[in-house]
Amino acid sequence: MTFNDVEFKACLRCGVEPVAEDVRVRSLTEPNVMSVTCPACGMSDRIAWGSVGQASLEHAVATLSSSWNRR
Repeated sequence: MTFNDVEFKACLRCGVEPVAEDVRVRSLTEPNVMSVTCPACGMSDRIAWGSVGQASLEHAVATLSSSWNRR
């Protein structure tokens, strides 16, 4: 699966393609959250990121992808 031009590999546990979700919160005190989840087995990972600028989202996607793909 590709999200924001970054590849997320299939779930290592069951081989199903994951689903990514980007939840943006318009708040100065709460972070935005990006998650990736396997719809078959429920394995998931997520990362909180700041709301200032697009670079923050790009960094969050790259970090989450790296974490997910290492599993």
